[in-house]
Amino acid sequence: MLTERQKDRFVAAAIRTGGILVILVVAAIVVNIGLEALPLFKSASAGALESLGDRPGALVAGTDQRHEIVWTLDRDGVVRLDDGRELLAIVDRESVVIAADHEVHGLVSALTDDGRVVVGSVRFSDSWTDDRRETTARWRPAADPLHLPDGGGWVGVTANAGADGDLVAAAWSASGELTVARWDADDEIWRSLPTPAAESGFAAAAVAEELATLAVVDGGRLRIFDLPGLTEVELETGPAPTTALRFLIGGGTLVASTAGGEVALLLRVPMVRVTSSSASPLRVAGTEVPPGASVVVPDDEVGHRLAERTDVVLAPEPPIWKVVRTLPPMPSAARLIAPEHRRRGFLIGGVDGTVALYYSTSGRRLLTDRWSEAPIDAIALAPKDDGAIVLAGGELRRRTLDNPHPEISLRTLFLPVFYEGYAAPKWVWQTTGGSDAFEPKMSLWPLIFGTLKATLYALLFSIPVALMAAVYVSQLAPPWLQAVVKPTVELMAAVPSVVVGFVAALWLAPRLEAALFTALLAGLCLPLSVAVALVLWRALPIRIRRRAGAGSELAVLGIGLATLVGLVALLANPLEQILFGGDFQRALFTEWGLRYDQRNSLVVGLALGFAVIPVIFTIAEDACSAVPRSLISASRALGATRWQTAVRLVVPAASPGLFAGVMLGLGRAVGETMIVLMAAGNTPILDLSPFNGMRTMSAAIAVEIPEAPVGGTLFRVLFLTGALLFVFTFLVTTAADVVGNHLRKRYARF
Repeated sequence: MLTERQKDRFVAAAIRTGGILVILVVAAIVVNIGLEALPLFKSASAGALESLGDRPGALVAGTDQRHEIVWTLDRDGVVRLDDGRELLAIVDRESVVIAADHEVHGLVSALTDDGRVVVGSVRFSDSWTDDRRETTARWRPAADPLHLPDGGGWVGVTANAGADGDLVAAAWSASGELTVARWDADDEIWRSLPTPAAESGFAAAAVAEELATLAVVDGGRLRIFDLPGLTEVELETGPAPTTALRFLIGGGTLVASTAGGEVALLLRVPMVRVTSSSASPLRVAGTEVPPGASVVVPDDEVGHRLAERTDVVLAPEPPIWKVVRTLPPMPSAARLIAPEHRRRGFLIGGVDGTVALYYSTSGRRLLTDRWSEAPIDAIALAPKDDGAIVLAGGELRRRTLDNPHPEISLRTLFLPVFYEGYAAPKWVWQTTGGSDAFEPKMSLWPLIFGTLKATLYALLFSIPVALMAAVYVSQLAPPWLQAVVKPTVELMAAVPSVVVGFVAALWLAPRLEAALFTALLAGLCLPLSVAVALVLWRALPIRIRRRAGAGSELAVLGIGLATLVGLVALLANPLEQILFGGDFQRALFTEWGLRYDQRNSLVVGLALGFAVIPVIFTIAEDACSAVPRSLISASRALGATRWQTAVRLVVPAASPGLFAGVMLGLGRAVGETMIVLMAAGNTPILDLSPFNGMRTMSAAIAVEIPEAPVGGTLFRVLFLTGALLFVFTFLVTTAADVVGNHLRKRYARF
């Protein structure tokens, strides 16, 4: 039989063990979340360099989807496998290929010695026989051969394709001439395009995907033209002297390298002409437009903001190309650039045999290694970007690459990034798109901002209500009212957050939109009505107030609120008609540029505040009730009123508990998921306006984790978001404990 002392020791040991286990489990969860996010910041790695033999006549190389079969196009026009077998011939045996180019998606363009351009691709297909896979290759022409003008002395060629099957090919000669032609897939004919005038002689060219842009090197100077008219576009400070250039997937990003090894990234910046017919000056993108004047500015959401204004005319303007990022340099001059097939990464091969792997958006140089002692003659990435093939010094080499998360860095997560298609650096959270060229944008700042914004509006509503209610119920309310209010508020915590979010999104939001001006007017008048009700209560004779009994002031407050509701109902519509022409929402947009969304911060503040009030109220009321009654009685005996006692004695003495309640409410608001998921609109924008929504960290995790591929970039970024959410909650809890202890020491005399 155990003694009482032994039982106490056993229970104490069990409690201590349980506490330690809880701490260990929480620590293990945090460590697991961190380990899932840690690979985001690892650099790329490469496998062993594998030699596939000598291939002295090879011009370009490629590989199949599995990075198993490597092929080369030789000068005799024959595609050969890495074991030397002839696979197919893309030109007749009498022709010799003098130049070739290999674009993304396997497109190959070859220039023959008799002035023909052959464009097509090597395609692989699988067949199965007795559970054995056989892979075969075929040449698929993309167009009929293009016959170049005779006597040009052509030495180089490049081509690219659009989604509709059209092609644009460009060839240049040793004398610096250039010819450009477009293949019309519908009419199956080549059409010559205007040829830009050379300044010093063309030496290289590149065609953008979707055939919108042509970039050329003219005497070492980079020049860019819009297709199909070949109108030269403005270029801000292009790199010079340029030796290699290539468009990345999507066509809006251009990589250019110089003879000194510098690597520059250029983006296509959209422009718009804004013409004002307003009676007053219009400010657009930091530029003031006088009435009747126009200005050309970067289209940094200008069209989106001004689209509904009748006093503004918007017209698209030719884009400009801008150097937005300078990447870490190459050890030597670049000879070739090979873009990735699915992302905005690229390999650069140098004249000293060095190969470097870059990613454009993050600006990271992920890998630098010397693959050969000879200059790189040809370079290509595998279709899945998991390997590379190089030709150097007549030798064919292959290497695997491991580069799972190149687009992520601390800069892309937390600082503005200049993305393709944007006019300025932005914080953007956009993980899915409608095309293969879409670039995921995973800046965490919109989610952090949205979390703080939702919390701010929730606390602006909940803190005053909860704290004042706690002080009133614990110190001023009669016992019968305490018995009703306290359990009722505590029962509010039992309402599922999904129910609160459902009611807010489907019932509150449309009604608030329909009566927005009335609701705002009532909200502004509410403090005034409370103050008037209290003044009226104080104006009553003391004998009447004493005869009425404790709690009767609520009747005066109720009368004041009822009067307010009646006045607002009577006056709201006439005031809206007089002040805003009967449409307050339109006036918000036209006069102040504030767009109203049905699911917005006001709805979130009310709904989330409803969920936070029980947390703050319960802890604050307990803290106020814990103040010794002897102190309260002593204060009353010295002549202080109940209100003076509550404000000057109870509130300071209970301040540690009040602060703890506010901080726990803050933690509750930060971690809330379902309410913000259903009522916030899930728009990851950076705007403090109460009339639009937000996307919080918890909502982003809930929405996107089911669709995120396990181990993918989005999957790990969401784990990082969860880790940041935990860190933020931990800091809030720690601050609550530290400040609470400080307040306890300060008011220990109570």
